[in-house]
Amino acid sequence: MRIGRTGSGSRIGGAKSSKSKGSEGFSPISSSGGANGAEATPVMSRASGAATLGAVDAVMALQGVNSLGERRARSLRKGRRILDALDRLSLSMLDGNTSSGHLTLLKRAINETRDESGDAGLDDALSHIEVRAAVEIAKLERQKRDV
Repeated sequence: MRIGRTGSGSRIGGAKSSKSKGSEGFSPISSSGGANGAEATPVMSRASGAATLGAVDAVMALQGVNSLGERRARSLRKGRRILDALDRLSLSMLDGNTSSGHLTLLKRAINETRDESGDAGLDDALSHIEVRAAVEIAKLERQKRDV
């Protein structure tokens, strides 16, 4: 992700400095009532750089958004995992030692959630791969039941 030029917080609007007798954020002790004639009243000071919080929120929101390239890469990885699981299954069937582990691996690869990649051709190919894997799972489960 590339972030362009950002402004400094001082240009946005910092707190104005004023020379007062009280500490920052509080006004001097007033003589209007209270014990011993003194009562402290807090004064809200302007937060410097409050506008920069909006910029931080925007950056965090951008990090949560998946770019088209990231979605496509995730879809490709999922397709490769399913195809690898199908290859392992076919090799184990040729060897005659199909285990439930192969079936579990294939089921797990299919059940992963998939977002749309933004590429219609890739999404269509993934749908076909998932259907082929589901057919192989159904055939194996039926074969196990019949034996």
